[in-house]
Amino acid sequence: MNEKRPWVVHPVICYVVLATFYLVVLVPIEVRASLLESRLSDGAGISTRAEMIEKVRLALEQDMVAQRLADYGLTAGEVEAKLATLSDEQLHQLAGLSDTLAEGGVLGAVIAILVVILLVILIVKLLNKEIIIR
Repeated sequence: MNEKRPWVVHPVICYVVLATFYLVVLVPIEVRASLLESRLSDGAGISTRAEMIEKVRLALEQDMVAQRLADYGLTAGEVEAKLATLSDEQLHQLAGLSDTLAEGGVLGAVIAILVVILLVILIVKLLNKEIIIR
């Protein structure tokens, strides 16, 4: 009746391990995740900022976007100046929005119009201009 158990399954050891894990789980852990810039073997960074700026410039050159910006009273020079001062996060967001402009079809046209409106509103807000709808 009295079996010989290995020391690993001894009740006291199991309770100590469970209590330790319970205490470890209660400790809050702060985790931060982010995308890191790619690096070459010599340590130099590969910047995609220029590529993102070019994507946004191509999107801004489209007639529909240029017309909407002109309707809000923005010149190409103002938009270009603001584009150079955008943070990497804002630039990434604009580049992602401008990618969807290239999609085709009816659904693509609807999405493109919505993206254009969002892009224009974002640029207008970044330039601290007001949008008044009457």
